[in-house]
Amino acid sequence: MQLYGQPLSERFGHVVAAYNITQRRLAEVLGLSAPMLSQLSSGRRIKIGNPAVYERLVMLEDSVGAQDTEAVLRRVEAAQPVLSTTQIRTGISTETDAVTALATVVPSGELERALIMLGEHTPVLSKVLSMAEDMSRRNRDAQG
Repeated sequence: MQLYGQPLSERFGHVVAAYNITQRRLAEVLGLSAPMLSQLSSGRRIKIGNPAVYERLVMLEDSVGAQDTEAVLRRVEAAQPVLSTTQIRTGISTETDAVTALATVVPSGELERALIMLGEHTPVLSKVLSMAEDMSRRNRDAQG
């Protein structure tokens, strides 16, 4: 899914549909008030000012399709992002990186359970595990 230039209302709508949640629940998970989410959705506000809120949105988008959507919602809601997705992806880019290694050798369910256990206490490690779980799922889906 290409996100560059996509209006926030579309991004929010996609997440609401993918996780089968209300806008109020999305606001809670992102760490926004419901009125602020409404203003962003309607275009009365045009940008998310808090980088952590934006990063939580990206985390939700990156985890669309996970089996345990409630676990994803809880993990993202509890997350205290310290690095942007771009910063982490830039630092982890080779074929022999930690994400690829984890996605290759650790079953997806185990990665998901580790994410739930770690929660907000290890935001960078949780992001690496989340990326590995996403990669593992994509690899599994591509194989059949």
